[in-house]
Amino acid sequence: MNQTFFREGSSHFRIIGWEPGKSTGYAEKIELSFLAYDTNFVTKVRAEFGEEPLESYKIIWNRKVGKFKKEESEKRFFFVYTESYFSETKGSSLTTLLENKVSAKENKTQIEEFDIFELGGDTGLLIEEGIRSPLGGDSRWSHSFGSLEIFSPSTVFTKQEAGTIKSEHVSNYYDYLQLRYEWNETESDKLFFKLIYKENDTQIFFVPPYTNGLTTKTKEPFGYKRIGDFLLKEEMK
Repeated sequence: MNQTFFREGSSHFRIIGWEPGKSTGYAEKIELSFLAYDTNFVTKVRAEFGEEPLESYKIIWNRKVGKFKKEESEKRFFFVYTESYFSETKGSSLTTLLENKVSAKENKTQIEEFDIFELGGDTGLLIEEGIRSPLGGDSRWSHSFGSLEIFSPSTVFTKQEAGTIKSEHVSNYYDYLQLRYEWNETESDKLFFKLIYKENDTQIFFVPPYTNGLTTKTKEPFGYKRIGDFLLKEEMK
């Protein structure tokens, strides 16, 4: 995209939470895109198209819920998602954006998707992911991270219908950085939140709803305002 389309800070996040201490149970994945349009871009669009309803900020939200299973070795986690809750929220200011997100209606969809992770140290690697559709059959991506010394990373895309492989394709141009997840085990009574945007003296933090709803958590720090699944922090002037 042209640099004037988004402000620096527009970003995409994925967070997966599941029931701790269990080998099977509930799982939730949230894919969150935060977009901040450049002021000059917004001004030009409004000047060109008049009453075009373009707001300065947007949150694209997709929450997927299902089940997980942990291998006996505890090195791999299998996630299967069966429901998706999607919404798009706009706002002319950061406060308005978060308030609109609280009241936004989510569109529910039945899905069949899966992720397989392999844990190592403080990183989780997404080694396989897939989608099943009644119309398009099964599509899956199997990722090999290789090594810098010997093999380069590669992904095999497989398309199946009625259990029969219809096509396969190998790619070495996948964005492998997005497959590396931070493996984070926080204290059970600690509120977990992550910075997703900063503008001048204002910061927005994401507070994953499932992760922070498992046990009694501490309150948000002094100076932070809780709005739905987010914290708003504005520096005192």
